[in-house]
Amino acid sequence: MHVRPRFLAAIALVLPLAGTLACAHTDYFPGTNIVRNEDNVKILETIEQYRRRMLEHNVEGLLVLASQRYFEDSGTPRSDDDYGYEGLRQVLSTKLKLVKSLRYEIEYQNIIVRGDEAEVQVYLDGSFEMAADYGDRYRRVNDYHHFLLAHEGEQWKFVRGM
Repeated sequence: MHVRPRFLAAIALVLPLAGTLACAHTDYFPGTNIVRNEDNVKILETIEQYRRRMLEHNVEGLLVLASQRYFEDSGTPRSDDDYGYEGLRQVLSTKLKLVKSLRYEIEYQNIIVRGDEAEVQVYLDGSFEMAADYGDRYRRVNDYHHFLLAHEGEQWKFVRGM
């Protein structure tokens, strides 16, 4: 039996490709259904920076992560508790000073990117102890939450949800 050199060369080129195609799969973040891609990596890195800076009580570091367009409606129908970027500065400055201890974990559920905005659905699990005039108070937080981020320049910044 005589095998032509062109045939062997063709097999040599196609065989590695066939192995690559057979092993092609979507890469997900561990323990989630969130696809690992460039945008999602940057989004989750931004949220992790936020989480670490909260634990450090780093107000200036947190404000760097917020968009100048930041707006929080506090989840109520009232407008007197809504605030923007400067209100965020005030809330963080006053509230984080009172926090004596903090545990804050984020379980990522989903990321929905629409153009230059990303909604990140998470489950928050945490607890904190706050100093108060009438005695320190301890509170647990276990709830679903949404962060809204916007792509500004080369960074993702919080627009809502901090």
